[in-house]
Amino acid sequence: MQNFKKNLGFNLALIAIALLFVGGCVAAVLAYRGNTSSALVLDRARKEQAGLLRGHVFVPGASAVSLDDENVRKAADDVKDLEAHIASLRAAIAGNAELAIKGRASANSAEMSALLRESVDGWRKLALDQGIKLMPNDPTAFGFHRYIHNQGTAPKRDFQKVDQQRLVIDFIVRQLAESRLPGSPLLIESVDREPVETYVLIPEGKPGAGTYGPDGDISRNEVDEFTPTRTFDRLNLVETLSFRVRFVGYTPTLRTFVNKIRNSGRPVAITTIDVGMANKETEKLLANGNGAPASSGLAAAPAPSLVGGFFGAEEPATPAKGGKAAVSSEDKRTLVVPRKLSSFVVQIDYLSIPEEKPAATAEGEPKK
Repeated sequence: MQNFKKNLGFNLALIAIALLFVGGCVAAVLAYRGNTSSALVLDRARKEQAGLLRGHVFVPGASAVSLDDENVRKAADDVKDLEAHIASLRAAIAGNAELAIKGRASANSAEMSALLRESVDGWRKLALDQGIKLMPNDPTAFGFHRYIHNQGTAPKRDFQKVDQQRLVIDFIVRQLAESRLPGSPLLIESVDREPVETYVLIPEGKPGAGTYGPDGDISRNEVDEFTPTRTFDRLNLVETLSFRVRFVGYTPTLRTFVNKIRNSGRPVAITTIDVGMANKETEKLLANGNGAPASSGLAAAPAPSLVGGFFGAEEPATPAKGGKAAVSSEDKRTLVVPRKLSSFVVQIDYLSIPEEKPAATAEGEPKK
C-alpha cells in the first residue's frame, strides 16, 4: 500500500488504461454482434429478394410468376380494373341518384314527432279513401308505434335516419295501395321497421367496431319493430334499412306489388316472401267490406275466358237466333280450385352505399 501511495499517479494511470482496454473490448464485442445481426438481416433480405425475382409457382406445373417489371405492370392494371368493377357495383346498388330516398338532416325532436304523426294519419286516410282495411282494434302505426302511443318519444341518435325510414315507408305503402285491383279485398295488418333508435356505437375490439349495432341492454317490445334475420347488409360495403309488410289479399295483389317494387328504379331489394292462408276472422272482416267474400270465388270479377271458368262458373254462350246452345247441360264445369284469401309477409331492404372514408395521409404529409 505504501508503494502504491508513493507511485499514486503511475498506478492510477495504469488503472485508467486497464479500464479503457476493458471498455474497448466490450465495445468491440458489441460492434461485432451488431455487425453479425446486420449481416443476418441483410442476408435474409437478399434471399427474399432473390425469391421474388425467381418467382413463385402458384399452380403445379405452371411457370413461376416473378416480380419483374412486366408482372408489376400487369398487377397495377388488375388493381385498376378491380377498382373500376367495384365502382360499377356501387353504382348498380345505389341506383339512380335522383330516385334515392334521403331523410332530412335538419330536424329536431318536436318536429320529427309531429312529422311522424302526420305521416301515420295520412297513410290511414289513404287506406280509408281507397277502401283498404286496417286492423279494427289496433290499426297499424306503420312502424312508428312508439311515437304514436308514447307521448314525448323522439329519436335519441339519428334524426335523418328515422326520417329516411318514414319516406321509405311512404313509398312502400303507396306501392301496395296501387297494387290492389278495384274491388279486390286488401287488409294491411302492419308495416314494421328496423328500429335504428336503439342502436349504439360498437366499441373497439368487437366485431364491427366503429359502426352501429343493436343495443342488447334495451328491450324492444314494440309491435311494429323487428330485427331482420336475412338482409343484404354487408359491413363497410352495403348499408340497409329493413322493412316488413304484412297484408291479406289475393295473389295478383302480391304479384303486382312485387313487380312495382322491383321496377321502381329505387335501390330496394325483396329479401323474403312468406305466404299462408288467411284466418277465419280476417275472412269475415274482408267479406263485410270491399270486394267479394273469400268463399265466393270470383264473384267480383269474372274469370278470364282463356282458363275456361277454372276459378268459377262461366256464363254460357248465348246461342244465335234459331241456333242451338254451344254447351249442353251435361257439359257444365264445376269449381275446382276456389279463390282464397292469403296472408303475405314481405321483407324489403332499402340499400345504400356507405360513404368512402378518405385514405390516411402519409407520415409528414400536411392534412388538407
